[in-house]
Amino acid sequence: MDKIKLGILGLNYDTEAGRGWPGARYAPDSIRRALSGIMNRVEDGYLFDVCNNKLINLNQFEIKDFGNTDQICHYSHVQALKEMSECIQKVISSGFIPILLGGDHSVTNAGFDALYQATKGKIGIIDFDAHLDLKFDSPVQGKYSGSSEIRRAVERERISAKNVVEIGPRGFNYPEHYHFIKESGITIFSPKEVYEKGAKEIARKALEIAGNGTEAIYVTVDIDSLDMAYALGSGGQEPAGLNHFQLAEMIRIIAPKTAVIDYVEVNPMTDHRELTSHVCANLILEFIAGICESFNAE
Repeated sequence: MDKIKLGILGLNYDTEAGRGWPGARYAPDSIRRALSGIMNRVEDGYLFDVCNNKLINLNQFEIKDFGNTDQICHYSHVQALKEMSECIQKVISSGFIPILLGGDHSVTNAGFDALYQATKGKIGIIDFDAHLDLKFDSPVQGKYSGSSEIRRAVERERISAKNVVEIGPRGFNYPEHYHFIKESGITIFSPKEVYEKGAKEIARKALEIAGNGTEAIYVTVDIDSLDMAYALGSGGQEPAGLNHFQLAEMIRIIAPKTAVIDYVEVNPMTDHRELTSHVCANLILEFIAGICESFNAE
């Protein structure tokens, strides 16, 4: 039986626009260090998933690290996104499911573009995030920032707002966003709804919405979807967020249907002892475990 091919690519780039705290560009290597510490526990290709009392059979996977996008342009944001997209497309064309390590949330613009270029059908999006990222434009951040990638995505012909789900938004925001959500048909599940209805139900609903008539689903995980108590090193923390178990369970359920996943906004410069990188590394393994469970169930 063919192995499941997973390709790790570091998008070591940030625009310094996340509340004035640059540093997400250093996350890919920090996350890799955290992953390496966990993978040192692998024996005969197996890893013990303690919380779920299961063995994860990593022998079923071919996991390749494609390195970082070190050679991209850094004087033009739009050009940088174009070049990152080309790097991601190479991972896809090699037959690997990309696991992208950001970087701030602006790099998701490149991820969206790469999947868009690699497919012909409609694309659904599941976005775990504390924020809505629906800004039309910003004199400070521009049109392709980490505060507008969802808005830019639904402007594309084959990405309908009705196939976009945002899980985790909270706090207080622009009234314009309220009207845009109502008019466009984007689905929002706040942390309050996740607590009330349960992570499993929300994940299944998200898959149903994002997968309705689409060819592929893109999943983006902004680490600030977690409550700030669980993710110290992040570009834009908000209180009253998801807990780790909720996010992990949803990623696990969504994983088998995912064409591309990214993990963004981990910021080692504002973190303590790389704790948030360790959180992210665990969430990557939850993704792999979710694929493993589905693979074994077939």
